[in-house]
Amino acid sequence: MKKGSISLLLVIIILFAWIGCSKKLGEKEYFDMAYQQMGKEQWSEAEKYFQKILDEYPTGMYSSKALFMVGFVNANYLKNFEKARKYYSEFLEKYPNHDLADDAKYELENLGKDINDLPFLKNETTGEDSVVAAITTSRMLIS
Repeated sequence: MKKGSISLLLVIIILFAWIGCSKKLGEKEYFDMAYQQMGKEQWSEAEKYFQKILDEYPTGMYSSKALFMVGFVNANYLKNFEKARKYYSEFLEKYPNHDLADDAKYELENLGKDINDLPFLKNETTGEDSVVAAITTSRMLIS
């Protein structure tokens, strides 16, 4: 009986040690790692970390931004417009009143367009302030 108890105890200890070593990252850690990859221009890696948030924390506090960012990375860096359309559309369906909803709509309307064909650059009455505003908005998404 003692030998069986010791074996069971040993199995339990090994199991707890293994579980402790295979700890998954938290939602914020994935989000931070995604932005670190963006800073290194490692777009595919950034997308993978944003996707991890969607897979492991689908209702978490970063899931809406992660969903938007998967679309953003695909549209603006990976040039996978079909995938970008899918994620932007899903974002708008799930979060129609989110602060980034207007940005998602704009991105969908302009997917695949050359930067020189974007509406804010074609409007001659807008002047330099629109360009500065667009650059500032882009930087806010990354920071």
